Amino acid sequence: MRTAALLVLVLGAQDVPDHPDRLTYAPLRFEVPDPASMRTQLKGGATAYLVEDPSLPLVDVQVFVKAGSFADPKGREGLADLCASLMRTGGTATRSPEDLDRELDELAANLSVSLGDVSGAASLSVLAKDLDRGLELLFDVLRNPAFRQDKLDVLKAQTFDALKARNDSTASIESREASLLFYGDFPVNRLPTKASVESVAREDLAGFHRASFHPSRFIIAAAGAFKREALVAKLEAAFAGWPASDGKPPEVPSIRAAPKPAIYCFHKPGENINQGRVTIGHLGLTIHHPDVQAVRVMSYILGAGGFSSRLMQRVRTEEGLAYDVRSDLRPGFVYPFPFKLQFQSKSSSVAKAAKLCLEELARLREQGVSERELKAAQQFFIDAFPGLFFATRFQTASTYAQAELLGLPKDYYATYREKIAALTVDDIRRVAREHLHPDKFAWVVVGDIPTIKKGEGGVTLAELGPLVDVPLSDPLTLERPR
Repeated sequence: MRTAALLVLVLGAQDVPDHPDRLTYAPLRFEVPDPASMRTQLKGGATAYLVEDPSLPLVDVQVFVKAGSFADPKGREGLADLCASLMRTGGTATRSPEDLDRELDELAANLSVSLGDVSGAASLSVLAKDLDRGLELLFDVLRNPAFRQDKLDVLKAQTFDALKARNDSTASIESREASLLFYGDFPVNRLPTKASVESVAREDLAGFHRASFHPSRFIIAAAGAFKREALVAKLEAAFAGWPASDGKPPEVPSIRAAPKPAIYCFHKPGENINQGRVTIGHLGLTIHHPDVQAVRVMSYILGAGGFSSRLMQRVRTEEGLAYDVRSDLRPGFVYPFPFKLQFQSKSSSVAKAAKLCLEELARLREQGVSERELKAAQQFFIDAFPGLFFATRFQTASTYAQAELLGLPKDYYATYREKIAALTVDDIRRVAREHLHPDKFAWVVVGDIPTIKKGEGGVTLAELGPLVDVPLSDPLTLERPR
């Protein structure tokens, strides 16, 4: 009791603010690491970012590769995904899938391979004492995948099951249809079908691998209990004699889509479909645009800032119309990402929630933001910066490896915070007006469309824009009924 009383007296003597918003902290001091100090050009064409970290007896390695689904040939959509999966699960020229799994289990190591649209990565996490053996397994998978027919047949069957479920979830429908709407005929929308997956043969996988996986396309990130010079020697030994690549990195064409502004409605029947999902937007920016930081802060204030954002305060806190409502304006790395307003609401309240979102967007464009909102958003990005990109030595190495892989501006991280700190309320209002165009918005609405159209509270969907009913595509063929 005496201890508790003493604690109360001590705390009472301090200047404790009456609200958490009034808490103050010493400025966060963080120096951005120098990428040049960790970068090494390896023989064979690969680049490596290597950081010694003896704090734990572990080593983490990521081999980033300039390859992905954008290189899928027409009629072979899904090839890159199948290739990446089988590189890990299909064994190698000298190791069966079971032998590979057993060796990794013996080392308590994790090894994975994945490919995205224009880039991918192979990852290894292993105890430092087993690094040599772990690297042997990693580069055996990268260099000598077997693409066994029995494993390919199993993977195809699993893929068909996944394709059949494409229309089971309103979230997956929303994501697919929004991408088709915003990007049109663009590689990101060359989706696998039953026919395209069936057409993939072992020879296709081997050819894709041969063209895509070569040290000249690798950028490596590694951190852990190793000596830098020793790891460089190990990596160069692994690359020695690697056959030449006979392909080029996937190209990113220009986006020509210009969807007609309208509310595109996708009816998903079902007893449990009592909420509608909505995406509203248009194409946004790449990370190379000079306004990227201002747009990022603007989006945070509008709807990306969680409970402090305007959309969350208006649509959820005040009106109770949506559990989650947000804006998303992440810059694209190699092609523009779309600016999106997104929410999920009870079917009958979708129209009202959408109207509130548009009102908040209009208020942002017309009135801008307050100094307090701007300061809070700036403080978030500045304080979060170290944790977002440099929380660990391995994350630091990966951050710079990916920056080089994706062609980020060389001063991107060095100037990240100062560009955000220099923003003014006039900047935010300007970018809201220049980069948000409600007259160009295309909508994707998924759910019980008849109920959604009726609306409630005197607000109907039709008063917000022209309605276009679009039938769901067949999940296996992606063809729409006529």
